[in-house]
Amino acid sequence: MSGANNTLKFIEYLQNYSIKFDSFYNKKSISNNSPKSLKESISYINTNGGKRIRPFLVTECSSLFEVKFEFSIYAAVALEMVHTYSLIHDDLPSMDDDDMRRGQKTLHKKFNEAIAILTGDSLLTDAFYVLTEFYKNKDPYMCIELISMLSKSSGSEGMAGGQVLDLFPLENNENNINMMNQMKTGALIKCATSYGAILGKASKKDYNNMVIFGTALGKAFQIRDDLLDIQGDEQVLGKKINKDQGKGKLTLIDLHGIEGAKKLASNYIAEAKDIISNYGDRSIYLQMLTDYIIDRKR
Repeated sequence: MSGANNTLKFIEYLQNYSIKFDSFYNKKSISNNSPKSLKESISYINTNGGKRIRPFLVTECSSLFEVKFEFSIYAAVALEMVHTYSLIHDDLPSMDDDDMRRGQKTLHKKFNEAIAILTGDSLLTDAFYVLTEFYKNKDPYMCIELISMLSKSSGSEGMAGGQVLDLFPLENNENNINMMNQMKTGALIKCATSYGAILGKASKKDYNNMVIFGTALGKAFQIRDDLLDIQGDEQVLGKKINKDQGKGKLTLIDLHGIEGAKKLASNYIAEAKDIISNYGDRSIYLQMLTDYIIDRKR
């Protein structure tokens, strides 16, 4: 099968996955007992769901270890709730100050800033309730591992810490840029792949493989995001481009140039493929995902 056909096959598979995931996510991410305004804001952000790459990684990596979708989906939902909270807060005027995301008004523009903050707070907090409610009686130790990894990946050593470094950069050099990227973007992607090993009670070797796989994917994903910010189509992306340059933020593209950054991303993708191909046919869609990550248009 040609590369183009592989891409089309993968996009169709991912779209079908997203439909299946969203039907579950919409039920679990909104509490029936929450205020009406909160239900409306979460419903709004859910209709603008995005690619669902992170939950896809959770369930696909879990399937490598013979974990069924019905078991891994709760972990995938929790992780995506945390991801969604991060996007809502990133868009706020005090952060990245964005009016549009995925072609729709950002949450604080559609509603107001207070509702946006509280919606993000609710999603972040309820994510851990989703984990505990399902896994606490299935396997308490696994439940603790899932909570520990997600909290670390999204807190001061992960996504939130990375956002601080994005807003208030350290000295602009490659080490600091890499550290910021790995915390802000990479931590949650690495968490998603590691969740597969945790849910599958995998060996230490397999767990390390999932960590390496997720780390490499996260690095490539961020470089592609930076390239899209320069070269992307605003209509396709559904948001403004050239934001980093406009704010004077340095990326790896500033240090390596466009072609050099593309080469870096290709090297990370090769590393990810080298790891995941060890799992044979079970990993076919994860192998396709690695190509999709650096070829995607949004």
